[in-house]
Amino acid sequence: MNKTLAILHYELKLQAKRPAVWGVFLAATIMAQLDCFPSAQNLARLEFLNQPAYFVHRVMTLDALLLLFGLAVLLANRFPADRKNGMKHLLLSYPLERRQYILGKLLGGFCLAYLLVALFLVSNTAVYVLAAPFSITPQEWLIPLGKALALCAFPASWFTGLLATALPGVMDIRLFYAAAAVFFGFNAATVGSAETMPFYLLTSGDLARLLWVHPKWPGLEWGSVIANAAFLLGGGVLCACLPFLKPSFWRGRP
Repeated sequence: MNKTLAILHYELKLQAKRPAVWGVFLAATIMAQLDCFPSAQNLARLEFLNQPAYFVHRVMTLDALLLLFGLAVLLANRFPADRKNGMKHLLLSYPLERRQYILGKLLGGFCLAYLLVALFLVSNTAVYVLAAPFSITPQEWLIPLGKALALCAFPASWFTGLLATALPGVMDIRLFYAAAAVFFGFNAATVGSAETMPFYLLTSGDLARLLWVHPKWPGLEWGSVIANAAFLLGGGVLCACLPFLKPSFWRGRP
């Protein structure tokens, strides 16, 4: 366990020093503020922006998607980079087991994704609460923020972090980039409706309806909510299993 945690710590420390990581975070934050800052113009444009629950819902479903896509691209080189820069040969010289190495890398990808999405939600919500031209009680923003962190940010980060770290370790990274672009593009193009949302959406599936429900679409299909959660959590686990199932992943030829 200590060696797994050491790999996890190394991954987080390395990623925290990458300007690209913070560049993606800053770009997503700027987009969120342009879209949802409680200015007079945005309040007139967005009918429900005066509701903190709607703000958190919108930031999570729309703007966090950009952050997760950027993180997926940045995390995709974690296993390939170790092979290219010689880090894998260095690690092989230590009494490090295959499962410890893989698990540490995977947990590092998930933790980075979740910590940044959590920071993204907290910082944007703080700006909204401080800048809003109307009074907001702590309960009005703490409850939806807590729900977003637990019910939406966690499964979305779990899926993104594990998928983006694991798949490029067992497939051509260029193919992963192409597949990720299609998947995230489809997510971005899918708009909300009164109908049940596809279960395979990352941030705008029916899990997000637990944060805020449109007054015109009051129905909540729990089967679809559970399916969305199962896809994100189960899909992440399935992707994480792939490096363990590849016999040549550790000491064999990559």
